[in-house]
Amino acid sequence: MSSLRLSLWIIFLALLHGPLIAQTTLLPFTLEDPQGIWRLTASERELNHGIRLVARVGPQNGPTRLLVFNYTTPLGVPRTLAEFADFIRSEIIILPINHLTSNPERHLEHDGLTQKFESLSEGANIQCSLFVYADDRDFWAFLEVTPPNSTTASAFPALKKAKPAPAGAVALQPFRVHEDAITSFPISLRVVRNPRSDSVTHLVVTEVPPNSSTELAGVKEGDEILSLDDRAITTFKGAISRKSELGKLLIDRRPGATLEIEIISRGETQPRRVTLVAGVSWYSSHRD
Repeated sequence: MSSLRLSLWIIFLALLHGPLIAQTTLLPFTLEDPQGIWRLTASERELNHGIRLVARVGPQNGPTRLLVFNYTTPLGVPRTLAEFADFIRSEIIILPINHLTSNPERHLEHDGLTQKFESLSEGANIQCSLFVYADDRDFWAFLEVTPPNSTTASAFPALKKAKPAPAGAVALQPFRVHEDAITSFPISLRVVRNPRSDSVTHLVVTEVPPNSSTELAGVKEGDEILSLDDRAITTFKGAISRKSELGKLLIDRRPGATLEIEIISRGETQPRRVTLVAGVSWYSSHRD
């Protein structure tokens, strides 16, 4: 094992304890690298306290340089960017750090916070940069490590904000985001599951099409769904397929079919009930 690989392994030793799980997080960025220097690997690993390692970026023939983490804050638990950055560093970096600086910066079309610091490993100072931002209740962290005497530029400029997912797409395997909507209702959902029990822990609204029946019903991005047709979402298994329980409620529903959801918005203490109506052309009618 090379000295560089050993150094990175020591810094991120804590990551080895997280179990690999199915990729459920829709990445908000893409890799644009015309010269083919970098590779992007989407690989979700469950870490402590709800942190998920969702992607790694590194040279085509080298060790990982950039790690991407995702964290969803529970309802009613506010967290500042500085607190989240400290949270990530305390959970991920297992070696002492020096010369920590913090500055507001904007990347991937998001205002965020960048922290720069050094970590000593194998007698060498490893330069680290951590950029964090919040998108509603989702927090994102990009931790880049630059080894001594590196001749490869930063991987971060090769990351670009991803185009919005089509309304109705479900960001959970085995389905990917396609040109057409996947669900039968005018709503996009993010499913969070417990990797140990495979049960759903959160069902969060990620997009509501403008002028749709869902928007008219008062559903907003960031709302959390508590139940589907009077059944608590925590009683469903995490997988979505046409034969699964969630799939039977959300996919291939006939036009006019209804789905009653119990939903709660940030800052509210009481949930409310909303009826969604399936349709055929609601997505196509709003594409233009």
